[in-house]
Amino acid sequence: MTGRRHSLPSARAGRGLPIVIAVAVVATAASLVGACDGARPANPFVFDVGGSGGTLAEGGASEGGDASGGTGGVVDPTLGGPCSQDAQCDDAVVCTFDGCDEELSRCRFVPDDQSCQNGGFCDGLELCKNGIGCIPGEPVTCSDGGACTIDHCDEPTKSCVSEPRDVDEDGDPDEHCGGGDCDDLDPGASSLAAEVCINAVDDDCDGIVDEPSCASPEHDDCSAPLALTQAGSYAMSTVAASLDYSSSCPLANAPLASDVVAALSLPGGAAVDVQLTARTSYADVSVALMGQCAQPNSEIACSGSYMHPTGERVSKVRARSVGAGAPVILPVYVTSAYPLAVTLKYELLPATLAPTNETCGTALAVTPGVPVTAGIVGSKADLSLGCGAMTGELVYALTLTEAHDVHLYASSLDGDGLPVLALRDPACTSELACGIAPSVKQSAHVFRHALAAGTYYIAVAATAPTEVELAVQLLPATPLPLDELCADAPPLAPNKTLAISLANHQDDTKTGCFPGGVDAVYALALTQPSDVLLLGRFAAGDTASIELVKSGCTPNDGLVCAKGWLSPARAQLRNVPAGDYRVIAESLFAQPMELTALVRAAVPTTLVALSDNCSDILAIPPAGGFFQGNTANATAGQNAGCDQGNQPPGGAPEQLLQLTLATARRVVLDMQGSAHVTLLSVRKGTPCPGVEVPKACAAGYYPDRSFLDLSLGAGTYTIQIDGFAGSSGPWFLDVFVVTP
Repeated sequence: MTGRRHSLPSARAGRGLPIVIAVAVVATAASLVGACDGARPANPFVFDVGGSGGTLAEGGASEGGDASGGTGGVVDPTLGGPCSQDAQCDDAVVCTFDGCDEELSRCRFVPDDQSCQNGGFCDGLELCKNGIGCIPGEPVTCSDGGACTIDHCDEPTKSCVSEPRDVDEDGDPDEHCGGGDCDDLDPGASSLAAEVCINAVDDDCDGIVDEPSCASPEHDDCSAPLALTQAGSYAMSTVAASLDYSSSCPLANAPLASDVVAALSLPGGAAVDVQLTARTSYADVSVALMGQCAQPNSEIACSGSYMHPTGERVSKVRARSVGAGAPVILPVYVTSAYPLAVTLKYELLPATLAPTNETCGTALAVTPGVPVTAGIVGSKADLSLGCGAMTGELVYALTLTEAHDVHLYASSLDGDGLPVLALRDPACTSELACGIAPSVKQSAHVFRHALAAGTYYIAVAATAPTEVELAVQLLPATPLPLDELCADAPPLAPNKTLAISLANHQDDTKTGCFPGGVDAVYALALTQPSDVLLLGRFAAGDTASIELVKSGCTPNDGLVCAKGWLSPARAQLRNVPAGDYRVIAESLFAQPMELTALVRAAVPTTLVALSDNCSDILAIPPAGGFFQGNTANATAGQNAGCDQGNQPPGGAPEQLLQLTLATARRVVLDMQGSAHVTLLSVRKGTPCPGVEVPKACAAGYYPDRSFLDLSLGAGTYTIQIDGFAGSSGPWFLDVFVVTP
């Protein structure tokens, strides 16, 4: 591994000291100030000083000089040996920007913490250390110091979450902290629970034990089952019940699990199919159909818990061709992870045999224009599908005698799961494309242009057991759009926004960013090491992604991607080597997008140690740059228009940067990767910091943090790096200044 070579600017800062040394000195001063105030954490951007030298890679003294850079003994770990050109400087540390400092004629290795980030939030901000490389950061600590809250770091939202103290996780906070739980170590006791009869426990925490209104378990075991005498929906409850029976599909991590029993009566005579569906409002649920009660080896069918499209939980089994001959009563176990109400639906259906098309070798032929029904209940998972299937699948074969445009559609007939489709090649070894239904009211869709003659395989699965209708439509073959494939992708001009249409596009790329997304591909040529920020604007209600990949577009060629429902999608990669790349834009609904590749010559990180007010404000270069700081040691002086209400004067502490534009420019400010909930405001006017520019305030409570894309006229602007709702901590800011 080698450091990242890069031509460094002159080492002189505005105050007459070398840039890195100036930062080290003021950062050290800031840390000393912080040490006097126990409420202020130490600044993590302070360089080590007073070191004893070492190798060049460690930032130590080189032959014929010292590592202080002429600063009177203050060790600068970013300095190396003598040089006259960038090619002579390589510290073998991949996270540093390596180059020859033109003024000192010394190698300089500038650490870049941003290049070390792993995308996680809760494990803290990773750091780049000279001579070592990337090192782990301090995990985020979320404690608010209160005994009545349980605080934890939430990775999906990249934020700290504070919840009322509820040690037993029964949904009722401890009564000592304002809740109603009289025993916060017993999940069966709370003010939300029902009083259970004859157990000598105050289950409902009302101070009375076994009061007359107590609940006795209903249908708790095989001695008193609920009679299912005819098809229909039945209300059951696992409240006050115990866990008595086992099955082959137990609920995971369910210490409060309990079960109830139903008795299903079949009249005998002709065989029938029996379908049972259990639904709960929030707790995992399973259902098992047995041949005999309390006999695990008599199990006929069993289903675990799945997420229903409505957010509820669902479990579904289908026993095929049962009940022939004499009347029979079959036990049904319904198990829930928590005590709650359960709806059990009982259906009697015509007798069928289990599907035989479980694999590509046993696939059933499908005829275009003739829908088929795929019962995705109890199917085995034999194939690896790329669009989020949670069930097993059934497989169908489509034979083409000539090339056609092919449309595949899959719709749920009962609404219990979202259908998933996958089109596989003639060998059935790889997936050509996949799709998932956006909702129960919409179909999963897979489209291919000019699919050649041959036999292909269609896998049908779902997110939960459901009945799926599969339809195949063939149309005359049409050519691929010009921006469909990587090999001959049209060029994407840097720093220009391109409107793209995804109509008549298909899912071609297999780099893993957005399985099932309809895509378009463009070529991005970088003539020098560059910082790249991709922006993909898309329609409201859509889900989209943006990705930078190597020119081959193979599964291993992905470099960086971003996917989500919040526009614009943003993907950032710094110090990308010169070369030929591809930018891939993908959309769930094939809606139009706007695509921008912001590109500038790669620059090292500028560490912002102070810039706490207008007296020591740091200037942003005319072309922008990448900045890193920490507001934890700053002061709160400026409000912001998009901050949360009821904040104290000045809100959270902030740092300030200054941008001067000689002419009108497009200015993009991106704070992704910042280690706290950010707030970004752009101000203009005198005296500094001026007043907030209209529509130039962005709260970064989303995981991607604050973002602004502004058209600004000539003038001097103050960039306020702040925290939303009082938040403070380490931050990153990427600034691109381009011609509008």
